Amino acid sequence: MNTTIVRPVIVLGAPRSGTTIVRNCLALHPDLWHLGGESHGILEGPFDPSSQGYESNRVGANQVDDARAERLGHAFAEQAINLSARTSRPLPLHQGNSLRDRIVDRIRTRRAGAASMKHRPREIRFLEKTPKNMLRVPMLDRVFPDALYVHLTRDAPHNIDSLIEGWRAVDRFGPVTRPRFARSGYPIARQLALTDYTGRWWKFALVPGWRDLRGRSLADVAAWQYFQCNRIALDDLDAIDPARVRRVMHADFVRAPVDMIRDLFEWAALPPSPTAEAYAGASPLVNTTQRSTARPPDVTERPLRNPEAVRLAIESTPGLGSLLGELGYR
Repeated sequence: MNTTIVRPVIVLGAPRSGTTIVRNCLALHPDLWHLGGESHGILEGPFDPSSQGYESNRVGANQVDDARAERLGHAFAEQAINLSARTSRPLPLHQGNSLRDRIVDRIRTRRAGAASMKHRPREIRFLEKTPKNMLRVPMLDRVFPDALYVHLTRDAPHNIDSLIEGWRAVDRFGPVTRPRFARSGYPIARQLALTDYTGRWWKFALVPGWRDLRGRSLADVAAWQYFQCNRIALDDLDAIDPARVRRVMHADFVRAPVDMIRDLFEWAALPPSPTAEAYAGASPLVNTTQRSTARPPDVTERPLRNPEAVRLAIESTPGLGSLLGELGYR
């Protein structure tokens, strides 16, 4: 049975901006189908940057003809799962950040998701979240012309600081370590000869102009990723009907997650979901590289771990100041 996606909800946000938490809350709505994780398996095939000399993850509408748009829409629909449609107590999402926790979570989600596929209707609402999509909005709007976009933003210092930590993060399994976030990365980072990063893997979104960062610092790379992702997405979303775009600040979500999730459901013409609201109320600050902790009261961000490096990177990133004004930050 072929499944059709109508009015999908696409969560956009720079890497490490809090998109995972927002997506996990929304994914517990019984009417929203989604992938078991991010969409690298679907989109990295036709749009693998290695085939274009590793220029970037940028994908334009002109790279998607009618046949490709149909194939991509079909791929999303055929892999869609729903952990809440048939139970009032759905499988909890992402209960830990250790390698073991994530492996267990992936296995449980795969099993529960496979069971949900047996009851997938012909027409579904769909939820998508992959940070690289900040560079692919024209392509996504070609595939899903009726999509709704949630553009999540996080203040530059904390987002850049979290990116730095993500680049440095490793998974440990006994005496063995491996770089975290490398599965969706690219083996090109050493081309830049960064002053404080010798790893092989470029992590997170591959943004236009990345080669101009040769000889710079990891903080400079993170600041450029933050700038390019938000700058490009902001410009692309300007071409879309404003009624289909909702801007959300990470700090506002942290202050009132239940109200924010309830508001997003109403905006997307979805009924309330007590399960999703309960999960939102217990959500952590952000999907950290460390063990998740409960959200402290009256706190929206943790202290910066690399304050001086972040400050210098922000000051040396052209155009970042004016972008922050457009996003509503000082």
